[in-house]
Amino acid sequence: MAEVSISESEKNLIRDKLTAYCRENLSLELEQFDAEFLCDFVVKSLGPVFYNAGVEEAIRTQAAWSERIQEEMDLKKIY
Repeated sequence: MAEVSISESEKNLIRDKLTAYCRENLSLELEQFDAEFLCDFVVKSLGPVFYNAGVEEAIRTQAAWSERIQEEMDLKKIY
């Protein structure tokens, strides 16, 4: 299985959001080094969960569109 990877700018965004969340909700000031480790943990541990949810949604969407196309094609049949 492939590993979930993110760009440096996405990693910075996640790190900044985690830092802000910890400061605002947990009264915890994360230093940049700690925030980097937390970000890496979140991406590695939770990334696959969100990735798989996205894949499942794509499968459901594709199935729904395939069904709709089939219905449209059935309407075009000549009897």
